[in-house]
Amino acid sequence: MASGFQVGNTADAALLTPFISALNATQKSTLAARGVAIPYTGFPTTSRTVLQSLVAFPQYTSTFGGTLAPLGNTWYDSLQANVTKRYSHGLTVNANYTFSKNLDLMTSPDIFNRKLGKDLSADDLPHQFRFTAEYQTPNLSKRGLPVLSNRVVAYVLGDWGVGWYLQYQSAAILGRPASVSATSNPISVYLARGPGSAQLKTDPATGQPMNPFAVNWTDLDGVVHPEPLDINCRCYEPTKTIVLNPAAWESIPDGQWAAQTSAIRNYRSLRHPAENFNLSRNFRFKEGKIQLNVRAEFQNVFNRTSLPNPATSGFTAQPTKQTTGANAGLYNGGFGTIVPLNGTAGARTGTLIGRLTF
Repeated sequence: MASGFQVGNTADAALLTPFISALNATQKSTLAARGVAIPYTGFPTTSRTVLQSLVAFPQYTSTFGGTLAPLGNTWYDSLQANVTKRYSHGLTVNANYTFSKNLDLMTSPDIFNRKLGKDLSADDLPHQFRFTAEYQTPNLSKRGLPVLSNRVVAYVLGDWGVGWYLQYQSAAILGRPASVSATSNPISVYLARGPGSAQLKTDPATGQPMNPFAVNWTDLDGVVHPEPLDINCRCYEPTKTIVLNPAAWESIPDGQWAAQTSAIRNYRSLRHPAENFNLSRNFRFKEGKIQLNVRAEFQNVFNRTSLPNPATSGFTAQPTKQTTGANAGLYNGGFGTIVPLNGTAGARTGTLIGRLTF
């Protein structure tokens, strides 16, 4: 490191971290011997550390995000399948499936090795399936069928329409928790950047990274499961269950860089399917010259509960519970908890629409 500072040396850390105005005579003498001086006249010594005076642009305390810089890269690869039944006999159907991988390079954990920033995009959705269908019942009076061709029966059963829109796709990627320094002596003390996010521990039994989802969780029947939780199984009480495994993570040792900072592809939140339905009826008057279309549209027709993402920060802190009131005993914060503070969004809604054509 420049000026003779050594990463991991606690004595050097003691020189770099205090405000310049708080340095004693011995520290000032040591820094002067190493060629460290105030970078420019008027530098705010009462609110800037020695480390800040050594960075490339000491007048700025925040990082440069490269706003509007033409440096971004994206990669998208996919397999797409599509099936369409065009309108016939009153029925239209379309189904499509996409299996994909989406990468981008927008930032980097190491400014001197930008390629390390190539990672899964926040929009990476490996599996996407969509299905749409619409059916219109025919005018049965013209079919010549017994009973169904009866004028009253044909009027009651004919000119109805039903439609479906279904979407099922992978959930959003969860971010790694931040590394927590045990001695407040991470590599950022010396370099003003790093060390990166926490790392998954290695399972000694398999030699593979540990599963980031909770183990020894309790299902709705009170049975304890030693295997990792399937966060989408709907078999646990979300306000009473820690869904992530804090024991699977470890912080970066002091003075070191993270070995791996990319997103984990199977570390994902809850899926939120879209299931919409509509029902319509055409009423014809004066031999079809006037038509009234009445349609009822329903979003989230099965009224599925849409829970927020679990908390992914502070894996070393113990989650907290509500101690009083109607929610006593429920988690109200902490790593791996699901806390619908303001209820849940996306409940079933319906809209009634009428259109008159003449």
